Amino acid sequence: MGQQPEILKISRGVASYKIDDHFAILGLAINTDVTQMRKKFLKLAKILHPDVANYSDVEKELATNYFAKMVSPAYQVLNSDRDRAEYFLTLRTLAQGFKQKPPQVELQSAAARQFLQYPNEGNYMKAINEIAGLQYRNLDKVLDYTAELSELNLVYLMTQEMGGQPRNAGESDFHREAQDPNALKVQSGLQMAEMYIGKKQWTEAMRELKVLEKIAADNAKVHALIGLVYMNQNLAVMAKTSFQKH
Repeated sequence: MGQQPEILKISRGVASYKIDDHFAILGLAINTDVTQMRKKFLKLAKILHPDVANYSDVEKELATNYFAKMVSPAYQVLNSDRDRAEYFLTLRTLAQGFKQKPPQVELQSAAARQFLQYPNEGNYMKAINEIAGLQYRNLDKVLDYTAELSELNLVYLMTQEMGGQPRNAGESDFHREAQDPNALKVQSGLQMAEMYIGKKQWTEAMRELKVLEKIAADNAKVHALIGLVYMNQNLAVMAKTSFQKH
């Protein structure tokens, strides 16, 4: 266990249309609300903490890469009103195309084939929850399970009517970031920190994140990334404290 895959990407399901499946990466259904997205992101941040399980050095690196290169970027899109709205427009456009011309797809996942045969919301949620529960348990199987989830999401787009994009209660599209003058600065800083994390430049990443912590003290992603950096600096106690700040 723990062999490093060459590319942390999938090519099945929604991803086969050259669209990153952020929901599949996070193990979420397409109709998940924003609050649940945040909870799942924090849960994955803890699951992929290299010190949580008896990971080998190779597995620790793999867990870090899954978080920095897949989980964190996916959540960044879904946590932004603007980016989430644009992403949902992309998915809705894809779904509308399927209504006009149903695609001929070869589904590798038994769960996706069954959902296509019996396409109702209950079957979709049951399959998503079952596979998502396994998704990050075995680091060698993460991409396989993510691909299965993306096939389920593809069938969902083919067979179900998409409602409005999920958002927090009382929020309207785009407004939260427009009202926050620091939003773009935080987003840019997070991208920079993730770049440093991907290069294992922990000191530079922490410097960037500490600046963000001052202007976005309640940002869950900032604290999750700080915890990730701390644990890679062998500061387990401080990492735990950061993960608890949400």
